[in-house]
Amino acid sequence: MEIKKLLTNPHSELVVVSIVGMGGIGKTTLAKLTYNDSLIANHFDVRAWVVVSREYREQEEEKFNSDVEYLPRVHDNLRQVSIHTDLKNQIPRFALGNNRDLLVRSVTFFFRNSPNDVRFITNFRLLRVLDALTISFEEFPVEIVELVTLRCIALTYWMKHRFPASIAKLCNLETLIINPGKFRSIFNTSFLPLEIWKMSRLRHLLFVRSYLPYPTDALKGETFVPLENLQTLGNVINFRWTKEVLDMMPNLKKLVISYEHDGRTEWSSYFFDNFVHLHQLEILKCFFFAKCYIKYQDPLPVNFAFPQKLKKLTLSGCRISWKNMTVVGSLSNLEVLKLKFHAFEGPVWESNDGEFRRLKFLLIHMTDLEHWKVNETHLPSLQRLSLRYCYNLVKIPSRIGKIPTLEEIELCECSTSLVTSAEFIQEEQESLGNNGFQVVLKDKDTDISS
Repeated sequence: MEIKKLLTNPHSELVVVSIVGMGGIGKTTLAKLTYNDSLIANHFDVRAWVVVSREYREQEEEKFNSDVEYLPRVHDNLRQVSIHTDLKNQIPRFALGNNRDLLVRSVTFFFRNSPNDVRFITNFRLLRVLDALTISFEEFPVEIVELVTLRCIALTYWMKHRFPASIAKLCNLETLIINPGKFRSIFNTSFLPLEIWKMSRLRHLLFVRSYLPYPTDALKGETFVPLENLQTLGNVINFRWTKEVLDMMPNLKKLVISYEHDGRTEWSSYFFDNFVHLHQLEILKCFFFAKCYIKYQDPLPVNFAFPQKLKKLTLSGCRISWKNMTVVGSLSNLEVLKLKFHAFEGPVWESNDGEFRRLKFLLIHMTDLEHWKVNETHLPSLQRLSLRYCYNLVKIPSRIGKIPTLEEIELCECSTSLVTSAEFIQEEQESLGNNGFQVVLKDKDTDISS
């Protein structure tokens, strides 16, 4: 529990938690248990399990020619090249010799270099991974489209940008990651070309904001194939989920989408009821925004539907009535539910028997809900309840405390009466000997964007 607290409590700086001890006492087992724990999985959108071999060694350290006295360093172990210093717009000359540049598979920049500093990578004709997230680009570095063996590209943009049609030359590309840097706004928008539908090996497309063209739009007579390998797509703006689109992305597992309501477009034109046909989808994040205050946005249609494999669902700004919560509660595999910015509206939510059988984490963020009628049979697997900016909610039903799996109630900017009801549940749990249960009070929201 102490490790989980260290990892999930907000910190102003990056925190590293080390597990030390003699061999065989269970360090790796503890790390794996923590990594797979539901609290950790729910807290972080992205987790990575990395293994470093015991006998890691830097095989070579190349210095390249420079006109200045200080020679920047390039760490090179033949397969991986990492840039740890400013190249000062110079193109490094690697003393690799004997075509050893053909061995390089990965280039990573750890320094905020100029976009011109990526030009040298064209020397590595069999490059598979380019990680240039530390460099801010204004336009796509077109020279890299000649590196047809590339499988992963990670770049940072700070303004609107269009991808060239020539990106389709990267026929082996599997992952494309675009990061906004420090500026997350409408200016961080990616415009993808129609040719994206030719890149059949794509597995992960990750953007802050992106406009994805429809496959039904003419490709000037050229052919394109379904992206059967595509598993992750986000964040896509104002996309219509027609039958043709579903046929083009049959194996999506994670989807992040946003809709910016202009007050004129009918919600039905986006075909939200077709979500139910994304049979492999496990994670869905769906955000709705209005150009004016969210209260004046038209609510979504009731025929909103979801696939049964869904495990994690985030909804924001939908303004659906609590009476229609059954469409979510009936998802038999749902484990994580985040309801943000009036995702559901109305003064009363009355939970029903047989719903949310596997739900472990529930977040309600900013709502006009006043009374919640629920008992321990409605959320039998709940482990963590988070209520944030629920100013109108009078109290937490006392029977929530009777859920045997409940470990934590987290409150942020809620009414005094709501806090009192949570503390009453904690006292009741302690009287029953459940000292592991806790009520956490937070002064500010630390997770409203995910």
